[in-house]
Amino acid sequence: METWLSYRLADLLMFSPAIYARLFERLNETLWPGHALLAALSLAMLMLAGSRTGVAHRLAAGLLAFAWGGVAWGFFGLYAEINLAAPWFAALFAGQTVMLLMLAAVGPGLALDRPRQVRHWLGLGLAIWGLVFHPLAWWAAGRPLAGTELFAVAPDPTAIATIGLLLMARLPQRGRLPLRAILLTLPVAWLLISALTWWALLTAF
Repeated sequence: METWLSYRLADLLMFSPAIYARLFERLNETLWPGHALLAALSLAMLMLAGSRTGVAHRLAAGLLAFAWGGVAWGFFGLYAEINLAAPWFAALFAGQTVMLLMLAAVGPGLALDRPRQVRHWLGLGLAIWGLVFHPLAWWAAGRPLAGTELFAVAPDPTAIATIGLLLMARLPQRGRLPLRAILLTLPVAWLLISALTWWALLTAF
């Protein structure tokens, strides 16, 4: 027991910050020039979610599910080369994909309210950060443009933007555990995992 307690989180890492950042460069290089299509799909998702028709809201939820599925398959496929836990993380994103598909198929879809309460304004800020400012922040911090983290490509901006969209969404409050809380569980869990990963990286190297 004493031996296990002597380990730090950083001791479990199998890669450096530079190697981790290189994953995003490789992924973006593989996807290029498909980024224009991803940007168009993201814009379409927002327009559909902001419309007034149920069909559009279901399509918006489907596009958000597509973003999570793309990260589960694309990013974590590469991440598995340097982290043995990557398949478990991919399963987390696949689980969120399934829940969003259910939201599209049998739920109300993704319908955005105009910001009126603190929750809506917080959601708007997070959505804008995940979709726009998160990749710009990495570029401003010194990463090459090819290494920026993008919505529907990288896990962090995808989770951040999703939390923002869900906070803004009109979702039913039936039952002891609201649908919003259920849908927020996995994105929040991933951000906690990501925060621990970066904390370990920054303290180990």
